[in-house]
Amino acid sequence: MGDRKITGILFMLSASTCFVTMSTLVKAMGDSLPLAELMFLRSLLAIPFLLAALVKRGKPLIARAWNILLLRTFFGTVAMFCFYYALTHMPLADCVFLGRTQPLLLALAAPFIVGERAPKEAWVAIFCGLAGSLIIMRPGLAWSGAAWVALLAAATAAIAHLLVRRLRRTDDPGVIVFNFTALLAIASGLLCSQSFQVPTERQWGLIAGISLLASSGQYLLTMAYGYDKAPAIAASSYASVVLSVIYGYFFWGEVPAPSTWIGGVCIVSGGIWLVYCRLKN
Repeated sequence: MGDRKITGILFMLSASTCFVTMSTLVKAMGDSLPLAELMFLRSLLAIPFLLAALVKRGKPLIARAWNILLLRTFFGTVAMFCFYYALTHMPLADCVFLGRTQPLLLALAAPFIVGERAPKEAWVAIFCGLAGSLIIMRPGLAWSGAAWVALLAAATAAIAHLLVRRLRRTDDPGVIVFNFTALLAIASGLLCSQSFQVPTERQWGLIAGISLLASSGQYLLTMAYGYDKAPAIAASSYASVVLSVIYGYFFWGEVPAPSTWIGGVCIVSGGIWLVYCRLKN
């Protein structure tokens, strides 16, 4: 049982790495393409590979719990749109830090959506991570419209992740990711159909990277929620804030303040505590 818990945490850590790296590419893209078009192309590029993988494994193409899948797609699409918007209107680290309120929101909502209460060690990790995020954000984050959009992204993503946990009870991870990606392509394609612009070579390269990392992250995230309770898995995603600080420094010259390092220690300590407790139990 302990091996399953650690496997779930490792899947979430890998998913977080994919998502933060993807966020870096989205920020590099900036507002050179409409968000709806970026979401459409990111999904469209992934569909053939996801479809081929399902056909090769002999899996069904449509999820059994299609009603839950539709809800997951709605909340996931809103979360993605809000997060992409926030990424292009505020520093990378600040956006990712605000997104780390998601595990707390998830832990609060989990009893109502999936009937799971957060284990005590997950709450310790969650509050350590939130405290670290607040310490990091406090020096200079102006509560702009983008900041509120980032918080909305965290809230809708928390609901989407819980619905993924529900879907894992009935459907294969590959089926879930394929269906979500296909529905996202349809929705975003309709939104950008009237204002489509042909990407440049550089933009195509960034879109390809975003598509690969997003699909990989979605698959790893879906796998993670099949191994342990949702709040415990979500708490391990705090590792992404450390990576966002590193990316922000190397690509945009964002020099972390002393408070950033203090907050980072809180976040990493919470993650280490979580892993230790899940191993012990």
